[in-house]
Amino acid sequence: MSAFEVSRYHDEWGPIHVLSDNDNIYLTFGNGGEQSGMQVNQPDRLLFQYTQCMMLALLLAPDARGATLLGLGAGSLAKALLLADENLQVTVVELREKVALAARDWFSLPDSKRLTLHIGDAFEHIQAPLLPAGQQDLLFVDLYLDNGLQDQLVDPAFLQASYDHLKDEGVLVINLWDEGKGILPLCMDTLQEVFGSQPLQASTQEGNVIVFVGKDIQLDPHPRRLQAQAKKLGGHLDVPLQRLLNRLQVVV
Repeated sequence: MSAFEVSRYHDEWGPIHVLSDNDNIYLTFGNGGEQSGMQVNQPDRLLFQYTQCMMLALLLAPDARGATLLGLGAGSLAKALLLADENLQVTVVELREKVALAARDWFSLPDSKRLTLHIGDAFEHIQAPLLPAGQQDLLFVDLYLDNGLQDQLVDPAFLQASYDHLKDEGVLVINLWDEGKGILPLCMDTLQEVFGSQPLQASTQEGNVIVFVGKDIQLDPHPRRLQAQAKKLGGHLDVPLQRLLNRLQVVV
């Protein structure tokens, strides 16, 4: 069944569409594809494989207590992080207030004392953060416009600010889409130079590449060692983390 529009928001950056095919609800920007979505009968379950894959970060930083998420979308990642660990404090930075409104109106974004939402520019936030530098265990970057990846994600200044935002041995997670621009090799080289370790990457069926890199620490590239933890967390979130863990490989 094709999706039909159930609501529309508009701001200075353009339209924000909420679509439904009855089983799922989707958020889209302009003429772009589905940026985020929610399964109607399982609203807390991550719908897209690329978002499921980003949750592998919790296996790579098992003692994380603070996470920053740049880009809210429909709130899927924020909800999953809150569900995954009751001790995790989540800070989200979203440029568009209407996106946050849509997430609350249609996608069950919760009011939680563990969730702090800031409306503002993610690039400005990460370089002049409201939270002191070096305070977060995890930094998730999921920033897209309706025409795809924001090239600023591979800017050395942005990646250096991301490094500074994290605690020692913190983990950066980036959702990338190469789009034929040669962004991936450039990003990997810059990440390795800034973070002092080799990134890990996992390709997804949607074409996204999820990149993980540790701050001055080499993340464990051997999935077998994390299978027990993946089974437990995957069962809790109802996502196939064990299979996704096997997609991880060191970037060389």
